[in-house]
Amino acid sequence: MALLDEMAVLAQAGGAAVMAAAATDGWHRFSDRAARLLGRGDPALEGAAADRLDRTAAALRAASDGDEQERVRTEHARLWRDEFADLLAAPGPTDVNRVMAELRALAEEFGAAPSTSGQTIVNTTFHGPANVQYGHHSRQDIRFGSAE
Repeated sequence: MALLDEMAVLAQAGGAAVMAAAATDGWHRFSDRAARLLGRGDPALEGAAADRLDRTAAALRAASDGDEQERVRTEHARLWRDEFADLLAAPGPTDVNRVMAELRALAEEFGAAPSTSGQTIVNTTFHGPANVQYGHHSRQDIRFGSAE
């Protein structure tokens, strides 16, 4: 997988990991590690990242029903994906390989392991019949309704 593709997959997995961890008992451990990673060794940046992470968890807790929770999850997963993408693309002394390894470990530990196939499906809710085809050259014969 090309480096830029791998970075995109890791950023997506990082966003999904934030949402996977937000409603768990491991949230504080996750948010501390993610804030340190995003802070790049700068206490002010780390504090700002911790505040943003806490706002995400609070927004999810405040969501009133399943539809609102799904909207919040989708919106915040996208925001954190972009945040991690910016981190991975940051110029300067950031060691990209180290950051990628830390982000991969964080995502794997909190249930949002990056896909090695280059294809990722996360935070998906289906309401009614659905057809998902996944993989290289895969074939599915889908029939909804009666067997007639």
